Amino acid sequence: MHCVVKESRGALNSVLQVLNELSPKAFILVEQDSNHNGPFFLGRFMESLHYYSAIFDSLDSMLPKYDTRRAKIEQFYFADEIKNIVSCEGPARVERHERSDQWRRRMSRAGFQASPLKMLAQAKQWLGKAKFCDGYTATEEKGCLVLGWQSRPIIAASSWRCSKI
Repeated sequence: MHCVVKESRGALNSVLQVLNELSPKAFILVEQDSNHNGPFFLGRFMESLHYYSAIFDSLDSMLPKYDTRRAKIEQFYFADEIKNIVSCEGPARVERHERSDQWRRRMSRAGFQASPLKMLAQAKQWLGKAKFCDGYTATEEKGCLVLGWQSRPIIAASSWRCSKI
């Protein structure tokens, strides 16, 4: 959904209204929990620096620096995303991640009601069993399941239901 967020916000509001009209029983939103949608370069740059530092630190814990799998992840998943966030402006900038609080307000305005995810215990249990997961965190913030690295939020998952149902 973050690619639908535009400077005018009209496109995303239209998409959310159409989704609401479909009256889904559940809508799961999983987005990066970072503010890469600010209007000023310096703010986006600093937010990106901290966010992607956490991402690359987490990769360090799982894959050696010169592992070809890591190089592929960095090149094919993160390189274009980072470049778009810090070097593009206006309609050319499509990577417009926002924090979970912003998504919560946006979803509520579109007529959705939060339906808290009750998976925190399962997520923590899984992280505890996985041997590569030292440093990863799972927390609940206002009904969202937030996965992070060293207490830095990385991804937020939230569940929504249509207020018409």
